[in-house]
Amino acid sequence: MNFFERLVNSGINTVADWIIRLIMINIMIIFCSLLVVTIYPAFSAGYNLLHDYIEHKSPRMFHDYFTYFKTNIWRKILFGLLIFLVFGLGYSNIRYYTLIIEEQLNWFNRLGYYVTLALLATAYAVTLYSLVVMYVNPKLKFMNTIKLSFFLAGKYYFTTLALVLVNTIPLFLLFSPLTTVVLVFAGISIPLTAHALLTRNALTYLEKIGENNG
Repeated sequence: MNFFERLVNSGINTVADWIIRLIMINIMIIFCSLLVVTIYPAFSAGYNLLHDYIEHKSPRMFHDYFTYFKTNIWRKILFGLLIFLVFGLGYSNIRYYTLIIEEQLNWFNRLGYYVTLALLATAYAVTLYSLVVMYVNPKLKFMNTIKLSFFLAGKYYFTTLALVLVNTIPLFLLFSPLTTVVLVFAGISIPLTAHALLTRNALTYLEKIGENNG
């Protein structure tokens, strides 16, 4: 077998390995999210595992995924519930201001509407970066996790915009039966892989902070 054939075979094997990984990780995330309260731990485990693959750490797919899933699971469940609470209150506020604006349009109601939207956008950015913070230190206090996530969202502003775009993909896949099939097999794991790639610098930055502070 010549060099070119070895190169082609190597490339095909790599692509095949990644396809299998993405499908299996996608299915595990969906399976572990069925209880609803475990959605955050499921996504966190998926992010951690995909980051390890990207960094060529050779994780064991099933073993390491469920190890990540179980690690500090109650803290992650509570953090996930906190996220649901924030978005639930934000959505209720948006609905309230929408109804009020329809009945009585004034600057105060409009200001409240846009302030709520801004807070929801901030909460979304914090949620995206919390996966990075949880990877580096899953035992960090919630308030510190939120502060660090907020800091990273601002520090890597353009990355944050890219993350928002990437993570809206699963929502669009729900709009038709055909794309829903894609969602089941890789609609979560592909955006999450992009998430892991985009946040490599942020994760490295946090790890260096941890090393410098012991």
